[in-house]
Amino acid sequence: MLLGSAAVDRSPRYLRLLLVLLISAAFFEGYDSSILALLLPNIQNTFHVSEAVLGITRIPIELGLFVAFFVTRLSDRLGRRPLLLWSVVGYTVFTALTALSWDIWSFAFFQFGSRIFLGAEYAVGITMIVEEYPATGRGRALGALLTFNALGTIMVGVLLGAGVQDGPLEWRTFYLVGLLPLVALAFFRRRLLETRRFEAEAARRRAGEVTEEVPFLEPWKPEYRRNLVLVGMVHMLRSIPLFGSTAWWAFYAERERGFTAAQVAIYIIVAYGFGTIGYYVCGRLMERIGRRPTAVIYFSGGIAFSMILFQVSDKGISFAALMLAVFFGLGVGPVMSAFATELFPTRIRGQAAAWVRNWFEIAGYVFGPALVGILGDHATGAIGNIGDTVTFLMIMQIPGIYLVWRYMPETKGKELEEIAEDEGMVPAGAVLL
Repeated sequence: MLLGSAAVDRSPRYLRLLLVLLISAAFFEGYDSSILALLLPNIQNTFHVSEAVLGITRIPIELGLFVAFFVTRLSDRLGRRPLLLWSVVGYTVFTALTALSWDIWSFAFFQFGSRIFLGAEYAVGITMIVEEYPATGRGRALGALLTFNALGTIMVGVLLGAGVQDGPLEWRTFYLVGLLPLVALAFFRRRLLETRRFEAEAARRRAGEVTEEVPFLEPWKPEYRRNLVLVGMVHMLRSIPLFGSTAWWAFYAERERGFTAAQVAIYIIVAYGFGTIGYYVCGRLMERIGRRPTAVIYFSGGIAFSMILFQVSDKGISFAALMLAVFFGLGVGPVMSAFATELFPTRIRGQAAAWVRNWFEIAGYVFGPALVGILGDHATGAIGNIGDTVTFLMIMQIPGIYLVWRYMPETKGKELEEIAEDEGMVPAGAVLL
């Protein structure tokens, strides 16, 4: 169905402004997550807690992303623009409060609140790009978001290398940087518009043309359930070892391999700088050889180089392994996004993607770091060290490779309508709304 006047393209100038505003959401998601990962030893020293306690506190922190699922759904009723603006305010407030934490549990609570609004901000940002950008520029815009997510991690590395953590406020200074999005919001908020497609949908609802919203459990209907569970399981099997490793590498490098904070910073800056190329290569490769082969290559590379990274003591080999682990482990993002969106019809695509990210993938955010902390605790852990624990968890990705190769539909070169027909989700020749 056409959107009438809402289908008129936004000006290139406005789209550039929109991308700049939304890039900040991706940047600070990477930035905020990396503070906790890269400054874990400093936070441990401040609050005097064990590795096991550090791991357990990640559970309530990352559950904020689960709550973000319900906040994000409000954008279908309230609009994209207001929810994005209030999410920026919420994220900024809780990030600033994190700098005032007095113990590990107040720290966890403030980070829980921060994750809620950061997750909603990021999800709404992606929706706004999909709805506002023309098809010819949509892929590049989404690629820019993923790239700036990695650049957020690089910024933490730069500040770490500059010794900010050694200043009077120590690691708390990193969280005060989170006030910057509020400054940008105050300057740009009047120029940010509601998306044309939401406005058109709202007009249809007011006119009585649409009387029913997509039900909460719609993606679980029989015609969609297979793909939802398949894509969700692949995301979960990848995310548990992935986020377990990224959350603990800096701690492992300093405590088990004797790296200095400056060395960690340099490794992160260079490795993530190189790793951003992985997003670009993945996007090109999935168009050339297909989604499934690309995913298998990237999954295999991520597993192999992550195992090397957490097992070798030679710093030169560790440096090369870190670059390639980031290249493959995080660079697979474009094909994972394709799995989570292309395999569902337009009517439920947003809901299905939200289920995949905020229910299945959330397991990695919550349980990955917690398992590494609990099993790898040097005093009480069943495995007793971080390196072997992460290596053990990496094995979880192997079933994911099998699921992709054996059961994941290949969508290379197909329009969304063709995919929906092939998967039996709409009648042949139907028009997707």
